[in-house]
Amino acid sequence: MKTSAVSAFVAALAATSICSAPAEAQPQPQAGTAWRGCCGVTPWPHGGGMMGGGGMMRGGMMGGSSDRHHVAMMGGVPAPYTNLTNPLPQGAATIKHGAAVYAANCTSCHGTTGLGDGEAARALSPRPASLAWLSNMPISRWDAFMYWSVAEGGEQFNSGMPAFKDSLSKDDIWAVIGYIQAHLPAAKASR
Repeated sequence: MKTSAVSAFVAALAATSICSAPAEAQPQPQAGTAWRGCCGVTPWPHGGGMMGGGGMMRGGMMGGSSDRHHVAMMGGVPAPYTNLTNPLPQGAATIKHGAAVYAANCTSCHGTTGLGDGEAARALSPRPASLAWLSNMPISRWDAFMYWSVAEGGEQFNSGMPAFKDSLSKDDIWAVIGYIQAHLPAAKASR
């Protein structure tokens, strides 16, 4: 009898915790922003599990991005970014543009394959986020989260990621986001 009462209490507590997050704090899928099937890339490469093949011990699943992820999931992104969606067309030209922006601005820390293992990453703590892992997570489809991450950088999370809002154009930021959301296709081609 006690076991069923405890089970009922745990189930009620879990339901309350799951349902208590405000709806606006949760990423909402937006039509046309998932880059599904763009350039021959599948929308969700099943396999590798939650660890993305690298495991937590190899620099962690998310590098230094877990704090940002937590803030976004619990309270959403800051107001200036809340309703942003990628205005660029989902196609090869945008992905090519994004690959060029990535190569020029992201590779030194995130590495050519997006694993957070670029030359500059060795000196950074926390380590740069694994964009290869992130590109497979649903939160990477949340355009507002991605734009906020790139535009504001990681200073508020004690990360070495620079803010790109003053050094890259909006189109450059959106293009690199599209490239990440397309699972870093140039990196896969180079393997």
